[in-house]
Parts: sequence; structure tokens; C-alpha cells
Amino acid sequence: MKSNHRSWKKWLLGIGIVILLILSSAYIFLQLNTYEALPEATDLFQEETVSQEEGWIKVTPSVSSDDIKGQIVIYQGGLVEEAAYLPLAMDLSEEGYQVFIPDMPLELAILNTNAIEEIKKEYVTDKDWWLAGHSLGGTSATIYAKENPDDIEGIILLAGYPNENSDLSDLNFPILSITSTNDKVINDENYEKSKSLLPEKTSYKEIEGGNHSNFGYYGLQDGDGRSILSRTEQQDLVVHYIKTFIDHSR
Repeated sequence: MKSNHRSWKKWLLGIGIVILLILSSAYIFLQLNTYEALPEATDLFQEETVSQEEGWIKVTPSVSSDDIKGQIVIYQGGLVEEAAYLPLAMDLSEEGYQVFIPDMPLELAILNTNAIEEIKKEYVTDKDWWLAGHSLGGTSATIYAKENPDDIEGIILLAGYPNENSDLSDLNFPILSITSTNDKVINDENYEKSKSLLPEKTSYKEIEGGNHSNFGYYGLQDGDGRSILSRTEQQDLVVHYIKTFIDHSR
């Protein structure tokens, strides 16, 4: 009996070691394949309006609290550092919005689609909350919107789209979808099919010559097309479309 007991202990120990090795390898793989924010983005942490909070990055506009137009939360693209969206957050803050970029587990918004909830609890306000997401972050935003349509004013999809489990077509809900003509990362077929899952009044904007990577500041993503626009030029258009969309949705 003692011999059998030892055999079971060795077997369980061996299984535990194998599981630990698999998890460690997966973690290392994700770390090695995460896109780091470019210096142009991380340098913005030096700005007075930018602060690294516990759980998110906050960018506050240089206006009084009464003059803040609303709150925008940005869910990052899959395996992209959240700081890569600081330039976009800064540009939106200059338009009068307080912007938050939550820290996501393993840089994957899909693992915490409710991240906006913690931010809303910390910053109680009667101003509107908007949820934006890039790529997989956009899909994550639609999951949250499907489950909590009354808790946000609308969503902004940056080269992102809902999956089949997030049908928002029956919601009276403002949605902006921005894509780019040189985006080679987005699945065009799935994107077109996903339009049936969005309300008929969804606003669609396409950036001529832009790509997938230029929605953030993290370099050229594997498989993406080359943009004929600079990151600044593409993001200027993104900010313009977002500002116009929100203004018209009020």
C-alpha cells in the first residue's frame, strides 16, 4: 500500500510540474509577443495631466471639472501595452474629455471586459461615459455593452467588431466604427458580417491610407499593411471622428 501511495504522489507531482511548465511557457510567450509602447507614448507620463493610477492610466483635461465634457475609457488592442494609447488619450483630453486606459491582465481586454466598472466606482460623475476599444479591445467593449447597455452612453470601435455572442442590433445605442483601408490585420469578411450585429444607425468611417497599427503607438504589427499616413495624421482623423460623433450623439 505504501508503494502505491508513493506512486500516486509522484504522479500528482509530475502532473503539477507539467502544468506549471505549460503555464510558465504560455506566460513567457505572451510577454515576448506583447507590443511595447513607443517612446513617443511613454514620454507622455511626464505630462502633468497624465497620472498612473492603481489599475489604470488617467489623462485629465486642463479645464475645470465643470467643463469636462465626459469620460472616455479605452480598451487596448490584444497584446499591446496600454501606454501605446496615451497619445490618443492626450488628444482626446485636449478636446475636453477625461480619458482612462485600464491595465488589463496579460494585456488582453477580453480577460476583463468589465474594467470600466472599477473606474466608474472611483470617479462618480453625472457626465456621460463612453467606451472605446481597439481591435480585440473593441470586441471586449461590445461584450460589455451587450451586458450593460444602460451604463454607458455609447461605444467607439477602432478596427474592432462584435462577435456573434454580442448582438447589439436591437439597441437604440450610438456606435462609431472606424477602420482603415490599408489594415491587413482585421478580418474583412468577419468585419462585414458583424455589421448585422450593430444598430442600423451605426456610424461608419474609413481612413484612406491608414492601417491597423496606427490606432496606437507601438510600431508595425505583424501582418499589417503599410500606412501612407503618419501616426499623427491617422490619429488626428480618429480624434476628429470621435469628437464629431459624440457631439452629434448628445
